[in-house]
Amino acid sequence: MRQAFSAVSISALLAIPGAGIALQSLGSLIAVLLVFALVRALGMGSDVRIADEAAARALAEEARCGFDPIEVALDRARIGALLRNSAGEVMLIRRHGARFAARVLSSHAGARLDRGFLTLSTEDPHFGSITLDLGERAQVWAASLRRLGVRA
Repeated sequence: MRQAFSAVSISALLAIPGAGIALQSLGSLIAVLLVFALVRALGMGSDVRIADEAAARALAEEARCGFDPIEVALDRARIGALLRNSAGEVMLIRRHGARFAARVLSSHAGARLDRGFLTLSTEDPHFGSITLDLGERAQVWAASLRRLGVRA
């Protein structure tokens, strides 16, 4: 009896002019809000930045266990960083969506200096290239990358 009453009630609601559109709109609104909540919960779409040198060091350690940087250069916009360890290895960290990706540079062939901007690319085509705004430190880092050699 209760089910019949519910079916009759829904039929009666839908018979009201404009009720079907209102219910569709309400359903769409609820779906959009659920998608919004899911996106926020997953951290998607946020503007992720490297907070400071300590955060860059933590990202380097996460990318490669035991990589202990002695020198760090952060991009002014905090979307990337260069880190050098005591062995002379240089790690490039760049923003990749809502996360960060890192690669150890094997040569200076992908480095291009333009005033305070240093553009870097790696041998990994999926990593892409990034232009870091390092200010006055860009020239120092570009010169130090020459120690890495050139790709064959």
